[in-house]
Amino acid sequence: MSATYTFEEWLVGMVDFNVPDATIKAILYNNGVTAGSAVSGATEKQKDLCLADLYMWLAASSSATSGEYVSDGGWQHQKSNKVVVDRSGLRERAKQLYAKWDDERANSVGNKITVKDLY
Repeated sequence: MSATYTFEEWLVGMVDFNVPDATIKAILYNNGVTAGSAVSGATEKQKDLCLADLYMWLAASSSATSGEYVSDGGWQHQKSNKVVVDRSGLRERAKQLYAKWDDERANSVGNKITVKDLY
């Protein structure tokens, strides 16, 4: 019997950043994906839109996570710091995925504010 590769595992595996479980659950819920479902049963559209949402979350998240150091009786483990550096690249990739499926969110990604003279 083979283990199920869940949608959550796939989504977290697509980025090199620690993503809270609550964020993953919200992304799945917002895109109509059942938590714990097998990624092999997902449509390409579901995968793309969830991934786009994850890219947008990363682009808007804190710029860095702190590392963690654990030591116990000679055993040591350290998690490294992670920094999101290519925010515009994440937004652009998300926009491409939204646009691929003609999703309205494509229109709101990366819009810049234009300041015009009032007089």
